[in-house]
Amino acid sequence: MKTHAIVGLTLLLAAGAAHANQFNTQCAYSHTLPDDAIVYPGKPGEAMVHDFFGNTHTNAFSTPDSLTQDIATTCDSPADPSAYWSPQLKRGAEIIPPMYEKTYYRNDQPVVPVNVIPAGLEMLAGDHMGTQQNPHIDFLCAGQGYVKEPPKTCPPKTPGEHSQFNISVHFPDCWDGKTLVPILGNSRAARMQAARKAASGQLNVAYRNSDGTCPSAYPVKIPELQMNLAYDLGTNPDMSDMQLSMDPVFQNGQWVPQWGSLYTAHGDFMNAWRPETMQYLIDTCMNKPATPGSTCDKNIPTYYSAAAANVQLDSNGVAQPAGTTLVAAPGNLVFIRFPMPANLNDYPYAKSYLQSFGGNVTDTAAITIQLYAAHTDWDETGHAPTVASCDLSQRIGGIYLDNVQQVRLNDISGYIASQRAAGASQIGICIKNPVSQTVSFSSRSGAWTPGLYLK
Repeated sequence: MKTHAIVGLTLLLAAGAAHANQFNTQCAYSHTLPDDAIVYPGKPGEAMVHDFFGNTHTNAFSTPDSLTQDIATTCDSPADPSAYWSPQLKRGAEIIPPMYEKTYYRNDQPVVPVNVIPAGLEMLAGDHMGTQQNPHIDFLCAGQGYVKEPPKTCPPKTPGEHSQFNISVHFPDCWDGKTLVPILGNSRAARMQAARKAASGQLNVAYRNSDGTCPSAYPVKIPELQMNLAYDLGTNPDMSDMQLSMDPVFQNGQWVPQWGSLYTAHGDFMNAWRPETMQYLIDTCMNKPATPGSTCDKNIPTYYSAAAANVQLDSNGVAQPAGTTLVAAPGNLVFIRFPMPANLNDYPYAKSYLQSFGGNVTDTAAITIQLYAAHTDWDETGHAPTVASCDLSQRIGGIYLDNVQQVRLNDISGYIASQRAAGASQIGICIKNPVSQTVSFSSRSGAWTPGLYLK
């Protein structure tokens, strides 16, 4: 039994504010195999035929460790080499390949904050042997609403276009705090029976109570995964003979595929998210009130580094307390220092940004303030930066902003690349305001800490 102790896990107390943010990852179809690394680990060919998304190397032998060692993924966030899989779909004799799956990570009843999905957690949802409607499965024809009953026909959203059919699988959102892998037994019958229990929330994870809290045996609230599988049905809207793959039977020395109704819809998930990215998403996207310009939804950093220090100098070059707000007034300077994110060769990223939360507090004009390189040999107490600590000969970018206080991402890719090449362990940035308006930003002790945001 693989477990994960709850020691060290931060259990957050209920908060009064609603947290409406979410994030999502979309993963293209990768490959198809008769494998299931959760229900039949190490037994290739013995499972129903599954379509796989995300990690391109998922098979019967996959483990969370193997996924994080080989991180090739079809997901639009390179920080997500997790494995997602679902049964193959066919209509008559025609196999319908999926286009993609898009998983929303949500907290639909935000009565308590959520915790990170623990590294290596394995989950199932849906009923492998279902014969009736499932409260955790929805069906959708594009242009129509979600329904519980599988449709018999799926007309196109616009006449003449292709029909699109979606299956939505809702995963449990409460964890027992210790067990990463559901215990399924040894025999095929025992494993299938246990898989049905796992998918209904009776093993290592469970569904939340009606009031949004977690059952006492599953005290750790985690995001709810809503896995949406998308299929292109072409110009034929008929779904009367749609079927999903079921476990094969062994006949005459070989495994013979079996098929069942759409009531057998289900999904599997093996978590291999980069832990630091998952922590950022939980802290920033799930447990903060919805924020203008919030970098959630699909904007997921591969690497993130919060500010370690910030200081502001007035127009006379004298350091002033920052408090929860940094003020970029005409003539003054704001300094921010960040640790360089570690292990930048582990996951690919394309650009580097300064993430801040601020706006023009003087009037409604849209203005641009300037970003420069800065020395890093200063701190917030005994050794404040001086005017000379801001290298005005090395402009690294700018911040275009109006009077709305919101999250802003500003490209500083060239500067971060040069500092990385130089082996810098710290990054210094100086903000200079060349205009007459005053701009305020959240400081590192404010509501939204400045950060280096690599994506």
